[in-house]
Amino acid sequence: MVDKTNSKALPTGLRIRDGSIEINFTHNKQRHYLTLPHPPTTEGISTASKIRAELKNKAKWGILTDADIASAKGIDVADNSIIVGKGVLFQEVAQTYLRRWKGDKNTKGNYVNILNFHWMPNLALMPIHTITHDDIQDLILAREFTTAKTLNNCLIPLRGVFDTALKSKLISENPMVGIENEKVQVGSPDPFSRAEMTALLNWLDDNLEGKDHFYYWYFELAFWCGCRPSEMLALRWSDIDWFNNTMRISKSRVRGIEKTVTKTHVEREVYLNDRSTRALQEIQKLGMSKDYVMICPETNEPFYGEETARNRLVGAMQACGIRHRPAYNARHTYATMLLMDGLNPVFVADQMGHSLQMLMKRYAKWMHGDKNKIEMAKLKTE
Repeated sequence: MVDKTNSKALPTGLRIRDGSIEINFTHNKQRHYLTLPHPPTTEGISTASKIRAELKNKAKWGILTDADIASAKGIDVADNSIIVGKGVLFQEVAQTYLRRWKGDKNTKGNYVNILNFHWMPNLALMPIHTITHDDIQDLILAREFTTAKTLNNCLIPLRGVFDTALKSKLISENPMVGIENEKVQVGSPDPFSRAEMTALLNWLDDNLEGKDHFYYWYFELAFWCGCRPSEMLALRWSDIDWFNNTMRISKSRVRGIEKTVTKTHVEREVYLNDRSTRALQEIQKLGMSKDYVMICPETNEPFYGEETARNRLVGAMQACGIRHRPAYNARHTYATMLLMDGLNPVFVADQMGHSLQMLMKRYAKWMHGDKNKIEMAKLKTE
């Protein structure tokens, strides 16, 4: 047993009293002292410190309840539900929703942040059956979301909480009904021209030296295969079929998290051409990995994200005097080159991982190649 009677030897807010661990913290300008059912051992002290941090965090957001304090003391809360008055609190349903979430960890983390920042301060201690449609509408107005996209993203976990409450029969009507997403203006693709692409690749080839030269081949592949950056970062050598000259796109890698699906949740085969094949061959010659195709030269590890590669292309744009565009437009460049060279739109859609309808919606003005310019030349303006 650890003897830590000296308060200076313990984490902040903890002390040993009568053989037990006592924590203290301030809530609503009042100091609370709680004796926990944990022995004053190293493990017990570590657990107590974590409990105190959690209680302090809930107090900060105004969602600390008597049930939280009772649970910290080791008192069982029936059915793992916090009941206040005549209903289950919004915060408890939110916890259930997040606990049952089956998506990726990165998305779940975003939802936790959204709920904590935007919705918990106002809704956490309200019994969920008392929250009305008007309450939510008023709260949305009060939050003053800066963009429609931000609002739409923040509504996703909020809807999830009320859907969970409805399925659990905690509410009879969903107050989110009638609260629609705001319309978001979707920008058109902004591809590089062939001349711009050639200038960028030539600059990367001429100016990147040593390990950095890898990024030339990275963008040679990006421009000539049309994959999303997240798909390229998840690409493995086992996905490359050298005999049939194809590569299987079935995964993505976002913020260091490997996902077993693509953005559209559809696996596809991308046909390689002479330039994309050579790019892969040159990357393989570097011998950076027998697993991932893309290995960060700085860390010798799989990429966390596409920022470091993007920065190389930004530098090339600045050096060449080419108008800035996101590096993602390398994908759009490939799509528009295929269409302007007259390839079958069904084939192009398959290569890009789009439906034909989505391809036509996004790339309609490139589907006729230079014919649009020929038609405009017929217009007499004098």
